[in-house]
Amino acid sequence: MRERSVMPPCRIPAKPPLQRPPLRTLSCLAKLMPWLAPAVAIGFAFATAGCTDGKAKQTAEPPRTVRVEAVQLVPLQSALTLTGTVRARHETPMAFRVPGKIAERRVDAGARVAAGAVLARLEAEDYRLALRAAEADVRAAEAEMERATAQEVRSRDLAAKGHASQAALDQAVTTARAARERLDAANSQREIAANRLAYTDLKAEADGVVMSVAAEPGQVVAEGRAVLTLATGTAREAVVAVPESRLPALGTGEALVTFWAMPGRTVSARLRELSPEADPVTRTFLARFALDAAGDGLPLGITAQVAVTPAPTPQGGPEIAEVASTAVWWRGDQAMVWVADEAKGRLVEREVSIERLGAERAAVRGDLRPGDKVVVLGVHRLDATMPIRISELN
Repeated sequence: MRERSVMPPCRIPAKPPLQRPPLRTLSCLAKLMPWLAPAVAIGFAFATAGCTDGKAKQTAEPPRTVRVEAVQLVPLQSALTLTGTVRARHETPMAFRVPGKIAERRVDAGARVAAGAVLARLEAEDYRLALRAAEADVRAAEAEMERATAQEVRSRDLAAKGHASQAALDQAVTTARAARERLDAANSQREIAANRLAYTDLKAEADGVVMSVAAEPGQVVAEGRAVLTLATGTAREAVVAVPESRLPALGTGEALVTFWAMPGRTVSARLRELSPEADPVTRTFLARFALDAAGDGLPLGITAQVAVTPAPTPQGGPEIAEVASTAVWWRGDQAMVWVADEAKGRLVEREVSIERLGAERAAVRGDLRPGDKVVVLGVHRLDATMPIRISELN
């Protein structure tokens, strides 16, 4: 009989007994405890002090210096100053009255010309030929009229003697009358052809200065197409471009004109013409101020500065705050300014509406009073929570 193998039972090893530190180590730790406790306390104190100092540094931020200026109230209708140029009162575009090819241009921009001087000339050979044809038509009409007149005389004699009928006489009379009319028409055509030949010379109608030229020799121009611009007379005007926001100020008061090339010279002026349509590019309106007799003969093209002072209102008009243009900042579509609260050392934001915005100064309307300190520099880097120190502009 075969013997069966028996697996030995699985035995779980017993846990080793806990070993206790030797008595010598415990005695050493007991000796070090008086020294370790103060060291731990000192380290914790240093860590706590570091956190406290960091928080103190964050809260003790130094105040930021802001440049401010005091708000001033000014009348809403302040003086309007515009810059332009001096132009002639009469500027005439000169053009040929017949089409053709320019053979010669005798003047350039800036040239002074006398009345009757030839400014430009067209090739005139075709017009000379047209004149010859018209003269030939006149001679033919004269010959026809002489024949018809002689026939009329003979018909009258024959009718008086009874050798010609009344119908033949009437026909001779009609033929002679038609011949005379054709002669008159031929003479008119000859005069027209002579005039068209004369129109090939572009002449100055008065003394003046050539302001600009718009065509060159060899260019074919149409009838009536401007070739150059001629300024005539001594009357002068100041031509300026007016923004649409300042249109109400025009024509309400006196206008004075000064000139950069002539310091100290002032000429009074009046608004003579205002363009009814804005320029499509600059969106400004062209205004022409006529200068008085003191401005006659001024050099053309010099820079003129027109100052329009509005007429005073019975009560002086409403007043608005005037600040530096750099004081205005925007929150979306809303204009804002910073007002410094000197007592609290903080900034307060105020909403304003723009009445007039220039390169250096702005007129605004809002909760602003005379003497308020408005920040004028670095307005986009400020915050209402930061402490400030005020520095006023001189």
